[in-house]
Amino acid sequence: MPMSSLDHIAITIDQQGFDALDRSTVDHVLALATAANASPVLAEVLADETEPAPVRERAFGLLAMQITSGRRRSEFTLAA
Repeated sequence: MPMSSLDHIAITIDQQGFDALDRSTVDHVLALATAANASPVLAEVLADETEPAPVRERAFGLLAMQITSGRRRSEFTLAA
């Protein structure tokens, strides 16, 4: 099974840290999230450059699950 763009992004985060992502990559994830009707709150956190990297990483992970599983946003919450 070929790796998806989300897999490549996750590997980049794992190996190089969240700050290695450029804005176009984040925008790509946001577009996928919008198309999948994923959580707008998680999308906002991912897009917010003032949020700490670990918080944005968590938002990415949850969005990636929503994008790939087809689950609706109400099935996930963001823990504090």
